[in-house]
Amino acid sequence: MDKGNKPNHLLWILGGAAVAAFLIVLGLYIAYFKNLSVTNDSATWGTFGDYLGGTLNPIISFLALIGLLYTIHQQAQEMQATREELKQAAEQQHRQADIFNLQQFESTFFSLLEQHNKVLERIEVESIYEKLHNIYNKKIDQITKREPSEELSNSHAIKSINQHYELKSYFNFLFQILKFISINLSKNSESNNSEDSKITIKDFDSDNKRSEEKLSHEYINPQERMYSDILRSFIPNIILKLLALNCLTIDKFSRDNELKTLYNFQGLLNRYALLEQLQLVFTDINKIGYSYLSNSDDAIHFLILTSHADIAPAFGNNKIFDKSKSIFQYKFDYWLTVNTKSLHGKQYELKNIKRKIIRLEPMLCEEYERLDISERKELLILPEGQNYFRQPDDNFNAWKQEYLEKLKNEKKYYEEKINEINTELKQIESNKKAWLKFLQIEDNQTIYSVS
Repeated sequence: MDKGNKPNHLLWILGGAAVAAFLIVLGLYIAYFKNLSVTNDSATWGTFGDYLGGTLNPIISFLALIGLLYTIHQQAQEMQATREELKQAAEQQHRQADIFNLQQFESTFFSLLEQHNKVLERIEVESIYEKLHNIYNKKIDQITKREPSEELSNSHAIKSINQHYELKSYFNFLFQILKFISINLSKNSESNNSEDSKITIKDFDSDNKRSEEKLSHEYINPQERMYSDILRSFIPNIILKLLALNCLTIDKFSRDNELKTLYNFQGLLNRYALLEQLQLVFTDINKIGYSYLSNSDDAIHFLILTSHADIAPAFGNNKIFDKSKSIFQYKFDYWLTVNTKSLHGKQYELKNIKRKIIRLEPMLCEEYERLDISERKELLILPEGQNYFRQPDDNFNAWKQEYLEKLKNEKKYYEEKINEINTELKQIESNKKAWLKFLQIEDNQTIYSVS
């Protein structure tokens, strides 16, 4: 029997039980009172009624209570089933609404993507690269000789982008697409008790460090990443380079008070790791000694280092920052090593010059003549093996004075060079510390060998 017939079945059971109870009670009365006879005596009938009522009422009340409890149980089950059906209907309606909203989102998103690609086709960026080259290249090439200053402020790069109307308009359009994705697809994390992890339009009302942190680090719905990856796949590498510069944190050396850091744009770049596929050409460290700017991307390397603490998440698993830091430090370490080796060489030559002066000053002609060929060569060889001083002639004293004067001049020269190198070493070390502190890069204390 199905669930719908169970209440009727119970009523038949309870009714049968009530009839059976009546017959049993009546049978017991007849069995114990065999002299039962029909009478008109009201007292006898009253006694009989009391007997039936006192015996059957509790039984019938108990049966009625069972029926009532069962009825309440059945109603509770029906209400639970109704709630489950309503819940399933609500979930189904919610899924249908999600599907409808996603269809609307996709329609708008792919329409925006089409417009995005058309805008990209009209952008010409050669002029801005030439501008960046003129501003930064020669100055970065001499970076070991200067401390951080306004000349190398990243504000010049940001201003150059702002002055490029088509490129700036494109970046504004790109920001709106990323904003559209985050508002429409972000959700509250199921594992997060916070109710405000979803991105809303209000999160873009302010453009500061706090809004950047929320956009960067709140829970990211996988759907967001999927559509942002689709968008990123259409952005060429040359534009990604400039996008990184557009979102730099303006450094303290900027003199343009109208420039502002795009914190919300930074947050969206970080949120979707939009620069993860950025590719830059790295300078061959074997060419550092010739020029720091061996390729056009070295200025980009330098500029993104000025904001690496704020936009590092935008690079995802890309190791550009690590490589850029290494090359930047190698520039300083290379020249520290070159100058240190030069210093040691000059100190060695100065030591030999002093030794020759001490030996030659008291020397007589007879003593010189007793020297063998190797000893004479050692005495007459000039610093750094450049040549030999001439052999003495008939006037040994005049020759000796001439040679001593030559050695003393060489001594003075090397002492001056050593002082210059020491000064340059101190300057390079001071500049290195200033730059690493400014860029918030930890000094790896590596000194590279230079062959």
